Amino acid sequence: MTAVEPEQHPGHLASAIGGLAAIFRRRLGERLSHEQWVIDAGLRPHCYGALIWVDRLEPVSQKEISDKLNLDPSDMVAVVDILEQAGFAARQRDPEDRRRYSLTLTAAGRRALRRLNLVAADVQDEILAPLGARDRATFERLVQRILAHHL
Repeated sequence: MTAVEPEQHPGHLASAIGGLAAIFRRRLGERLSHEQWVIDAGLRPHCYGALIWVDRLEPVSQKEISDKLNLDPSDMVAVVDILEQAGFAARQRDPEDRRRYSLTLTAAGRRALRRLNLVAADVQDEILAPLGARDRATFERLVQRILAHHL
């Protein structure tokens, strides 16, 4: 299979970025659909992202996670319900604002996140296989710089 170089027009890079994200989501979803523990826990696509952000920011409000994932707050409630029912996250009222919930990971949530990270790393390796070590390192550094600017 030979690589096809796309013509360089405004918007093509945006389309390519969206396409790459879609490929990753689809491949990750396919892989996770074969993980019985994921099925048993009832995990949905946004659960992985929520676990990542709770781990980074805990204790953290549902609203902050919703904002990080660009997820409607009502959808975020459903994600947190799944994580809580699976025993991966704990939701407690914020003592400083009783209207707000604060999220933390449980020990089971940390184990689940480690397992999800391994699956995601395999998918990442598969998707980035066309890049050599140097190109991959450059790509990863540039993506991290762009994300840091926007987060």
